[in-house]
Amino acid sequence: MKLLIAGFGDLGQTLAQTCLTTAGWEQTAVLAIRRNPPNKVYASNISWIQADLSQPESLAALTDHVAEITHVVYCAAPSERLESAYRSTYVDGLRNLVQYLTAQKASPAQKSHHAPPQLLFVSSTAVYDNQTKGEFDETSPTKPRGFNGRILLEAETWLAQHWAGAIILRLSGIYGPNKTGLLTSIASGTATIPTNPDFIANRIHIEDAARAILHLLGSRQSGVFIGTDSHPIPLADLYRGLARMLGAPEPKSGSASPMMGKKRLSNQKLLSTGLKLKWPDSMLGYKALIAARGQPDATQSS
Repeated sequence: MKLLIAGFGDLGQTLAQTCLTTAGWEQTAVLAIRRNPPNKVYASNISWIQADLSQPESLAALTDHVAEITHVVYCAAPSERLESAYRSTYVDGLRNLVQYLTAQKASPAQKSHHAPPQLLFVSSTAVYDNQTKGEFDETSPTKPRGFNGRILLEAETWLAQHWAGAIILRLSGIYGPNKTGLLTSIASGTATIPTNPDFIANRIHIEDAARAILHLLGSRQSGVFIGTDSHPIPLADLYRGLARMLGAPEPKSGSASPMMGKKRLSNQKLLSTGLKLKWPDSMLGYKALIAARGQPDATQSS
């Protein structure tokens, strides 16, 4: 098998490493698309192609590999939170890669009897209205308020129309060893808790996000899935709990950010495929991260 990872940030790198420890994926060759040469040495199963997904002509660098690609994961991320950057990454970039792969598979030079690669697009639960309360699943209305959700929904819709059997994985807030901004802000006292108690934290550990991707690909699923853990938690409870673990003062009250939402996300469809989460509760996941950083868990002495 050869897995093409389009976008090699934290999630892409975690995904490549996860292959090495996941049954059925250990011998998978990983081909990573990057705009710039890597600044470190990756595991032996990973090779890289220098290409810019927003520049279709640069994808010619993939030509010698197309016939061997069995799976594709599109997990590129914009470099800045601007509408133009989101459109370039999620709409233009996805379209460029899909159109390139489609053309190459149909060309006489590449044509084979192998099925087209299975493709998974990493989207976000930002496609839902984050100010509506209640439980959301894959059948819930998609009415995003922000440009990020609207652009992701546009990309999802286009992909469903142009790639048969595509998988769309809508991830909630990702946390992990390299995604500890919340811990830093709570430890420094800059995080604030909204005065409105309706806000909910929906999280997924980056390891479980990577495992979900491989599981969905390996079980040959298709359609839309929400990728989140099993314990949505009131945002205030999460922040106060993390402050206790860090031995930091309880966060003060403040205004809610546009990123905060009131919905509770369901992962039942994902779990029904047989996936078992390593970190079903974000409080336990964050506790492990704090321990790995060498900080004492203050809750043990309270």
